[in-house]
Amino acid sequence: MDHAEEIARLTAAIEAEEGNAALYVERGKLHFRAHDFGSALNDFNTVLRLDETNAEVMQYVKMINEILEYRCTDYYNP
Repeated sequence: MDHAEEIARLTAAIEAEEGNAALYVERGKLHFRAHDFGSALNDFNTVLRLDETNAEVMQYVKMINEILEYRCTDYYNP
């Protein structure tokens, strides 16, 4: 099963059971692996609203924020 099919399956499961944080975690991980960081961050933030102590998700959020904040001044000249 490819990422898109798995994401569609998890989305359907989330629609049936919106409060299930584990489903959001799994979908967020799939988005992360596909480099869709915005969607991953949305899913992980939903998990943190449901369970603010989820250490694994906090680590993913930290990694995404580091990726999005990265600037290489050697390649970027405003």
